[in-house]
Amino acid sequence: MSDSTNNSNFEEKPSYQPAGPVKRIIAWVAVIYMVLFVFLNVYPFFHGGAYLSGIAPLMVCPGAIGLLIIALVELRRGGSAAKRAGMVVLAAACAVVCVIGLVDGLAGLAAGWGGQA
Repeated sequence: MSDSTNNSNFEEKPSYQPAGPVKRIIAWVAVIYMVLFVFLNVYPFFHGGAYLSGIAPLMVCPGAIGLLIIALVELRRGGSAAKRAGMVVLAAACAVVCVIGLVDGLAGLAAGWGGQA
């Protein structure tokens, strides 16, 4: 007697399902933070042990840009009017935070590299 198996009861799941756009955006923001942290940890080895100071506002920018992009992606998906209005407000707030972080952080970065602040 042959033992035949009936595979019709089992559902076939796809072996690969790509991540959604929000997960990919978060992953890229994490990669940017990783590169920044490596740069900040390696910098003192090449500059006499001196750390960069005054660049904390720059560390806000990747997260703010990532959240801005997520808000724009969610805005394009559509939804209720309240959700769309909330995404517009969130995107505007992220843009303002990023500009403030760049203005404050680039001055600190220039001072840390020996430029005029």
